[in-house]
Amino acid sequence: MEAIEADDVLVGMLRLDGAARVVSANSAFLAWWGAGAVVGARLDELLAPVEDFLVGVGAGSTMMRHRHLPDRAALVVRGRRWSGGEVVTVLDASDRYAAGLELERSRALADRTRTRLQLIIDASIAFAAASTEERLAEILAVTAAQAYRAEESAVLLDGGVDGPRLLAGSNPFAEFVEPGRFSHALRSFRGVLRVSGEEEGQALSALLGQAMRGTGVHAVVAAPLRHEGESFGLFACFFRHARQFDDEAAPLADALAGQASQALASLRLRRRLEYAAMHDETTGLPNRRLLEEQVGSFTRRHRVAVVFIDLDGFKDVNDQLGHQEGDEVLREVGRRLQASVRDGDVVARWGGDEFVVVCDTATEQTAAEIAERIREALGAPYSQLPDSIALGASIGVSLGTVYDGVLPIDRLIRAADQAMYRAKDAGGNRVAAQGDDALTA
Repeated sequence: MEAIEADDVLVGMLRLDGAARVVSANSAFLAWWGAGAVVGARLDELLAPVEDFLVGVGAGSTMMRHRHLPDRAALVVRGRRWSGGEVVTVLDASDRYAAGLELERSRALADRTRTRLQLIIDASIAFAAASTEERLAEILAVTAAQAYRAEESAVLLDGGVDGPRLLAGSNPFAEFVEPGRFSHALRSFRGVLRVSGEEEGQALSALLGQAMRGTGVHAVVAAPLRHEGESFGLFACFFRHARQFDDEAAPLADALAGQASQALASLRLRRRLEYAAMHDETTGLPNRRLLEEQVGSFTRRHRVAVVFIDLDGFKDVNDQLGHQEGDEVLREVGRRLQASVRDGDVVARWGGDEFVVVCDTATEQTAAEIAERIREALGAPYSQLPDSIALGASIGVSLGTVYDGVLPIDRLIRAADQAMYRAKDAGGNRVAAQGDDALTA
């Protein structure tokens, strides 16, 4: 076997045969390589090419890494050919390799940052366009899973005593956490949670460690949904593979949670405003505006009755007991009205101590029976009132027919109102029908 000359140089040198197996190596390479056989091994069994290396290595050179020492790499330069193979030169390039890896990590982080920033921008636009909490949660779950490349994601809102509500995605931990404990955790959850590995989860919480073991989840990232001190719930991503989180993981979760929480708060405010615009503040019953919308469904029916109710003796409640007690009586009146009518009938507060019921009925007899049932219900004793105050109801009834899909609701309400005044003029606590004299109860 022909020996390599200048065996004591600091440059590694290998002589390869025609099959690219090492025939001989100088001491510099053997020292650089470390323990393990070199002679007889193929070059690609010792060194692995580094593809797409970002730091230039020069023409004719190849960056290759040590097969067993991940932090060690070399530039391999092909040398002169000889009859049985060739001679290659191996120059240590571990520092350059490390610099290249750092550059690659920086580039990958920059790419992830750009991708995540675009996801946040897109999510912000989608959050603003979401018309329901369910749609908003779906957008958040999908965006979070994409941003973190997670196998599963979930958006959960606090349901109070009923436990958490899963609005979107899937929650692999659901069977391991009791609803009451989960709701408490939601309300007390403050910062972004990042857990990598079962041991880390166990250190934070025995319950979390148990859930991770039982589900095969290796990592979790979660963030609370909070806005101006109000806690809504959380979103979480679950990883079924080993996962370490970079420095941007927490800020990303904060950004997504912040945008989603603000959109969720806006949705709930809009819902409260819409409800307030359509409902009476005191009783929670539909107001005039909602009544007009709801009776639109009656245009598919043939005959409709309107029952106009005015309370008798209610002024005494306000004068003697105050408006707060008066409001409680109005709420009780609303409950009694709803209990007295049928499914599909509409009960609304018209204003003051006046109420309107619109119902589908084919006959005057049915309308009269509904009105009488209401009169009896409202005339029954009220536990919050003293014996000196008795309430009753003057009730007017009108009937109308739908023509060409049009219900003359305004005319019917006016007619029922006029009938109610005839009942009140006749002494009150009675029912009068449209065009009839007051009917004594």
